[in-house]
Amino acid sequence: MDLTKLYKFRCKQCSALVVVSSLEDYERKICPFCGAQNVMPEKEKKSNLNEKKTPYTSLTFTGKSGEYFKIWVVNVFLTILTIGIYSAWAKVRKKKYFYRSTFLIDSSFDYLAEPKKILKGRLIVFGALIIMVVAGYVDPFLLLILAIPAILLFPWLVVKALNFKARNSSYRNIRFDFLGTYGEAVRVFILQMLITMLTLGFGYPYQRYRRTKFVFNNGIFGGETPFRLELKDSGGFYRVYLWQAGGVGILLGIASQIILAIGSAFLPAAALPMVESFISLLASLAIIAFLRAAGTNLVWSNVRLGGYPSVSVYFRSTLSAPRMIWIYLSNAVAIVFSLGLLVPWASVRTVRYRLSNLNVSISGGLDSFVAGEQEKVEAVGEEIADFFDFDLGL
Repeated sequence: MDLTKLYKFRCKQCSALVVVSSLEDYERKICPFCGAQNVMPEKEKKSNLNEKKTPYTSLTFTGKSGEYFKIWVVNVFLTILTIGIYSAWAKVRKKKYFYRSTFLIDSSFDYLAEPKKILKGRLIVFGALIIMVVAGYVDPFLLLILAIPAILLFPWLVVKALNFKARNSSYRNIRFDFLGTYGEAVRVFILQMLITMLTLGFGYPYQRYRRTKFVFNNGIFGGETPFRLELKDSGGFYRVYLWQAGGVGILLGIASQIILAIGSAFLPAAALPMVESFISLLASLAIIAFLRAAGTNLVWSNVRLGGYPSVSVYFRSTLSAPRMIWIYLSNAVAIVFSLGLLVPWASVRTVRYRLSNLNVSISGGLDSFVAGEQEKVEAVGEEIADFFDFDLGL
């Protein structure tokens, strides 16, 4: 039994807390004590959820650029003054502001991390980089030898970082959690990466699918309620990352060449390289914005939290790719011409748009869902973080 990944449910018949080690046993929900099956028949289950499903409600972001500007200025100043040490505290202040400004109906989220643990993670990464640089300077072959354990260590660091982020995020005083294991992370972040390289990049959409599934399917809310990515295969990722993004890239390439051709007739030759670099940067940002919008819509519109016998939460993302591209491009121009002073404005603007297009529907209502989660947390108890609980801070 893999003790690092356990699923829990409470039997509706005898009220026993059941702990199982496989997802299949969790979905069957058969109580080993009384033999009761806690899963409703499929037809009755669909009918029950459809009757109770509430209209979609978008998340609300109440943050203001003026408020965040004050936090951002202090964070930048103290981070520079302390040669980067304060960056851990800066991250917590930023996260707390954005989490506490994000509301689902009448309650906000919260970020509960301790800056010292973030600093610990960053010192580990920084120390590892120093060792790699020194080893490469002394002997390139030594660097190659050290690269092998570094690659094997990377999935473990990812799991610990995801676990830290989830455990320190909460809604109505109920924490999230992450149950992913090192073995799963190796398959996703190392083996899938090798497949992507061997296929000359054509395996990248499948890698993104596996990585997204790994993150969501190992996430839980409260005592036992799991997230589920309901995409059956990677077809949607191939449509977004190859066909749609490829088409957008071709259109942007044609537009860039037309702009450069017109500019060459009016601008001096010495200015053309700078203009070309600026247009290439904007085109790259446009592709990133498109992928962010299309990818977010694909993933979040296929995510569900919970399921019978607990109440389900359904998500739907409605980001507009043209609108997202405009936000990214105008943000970049504003930041450049303000010498960086409009970074807080750009951050608040982007987050507000993204959250306003993330919609949530809860079958049975939010109060009953949260009440059920609070009961589960009280029954299971809060797990104490171990010594290795830290964040990479990236």
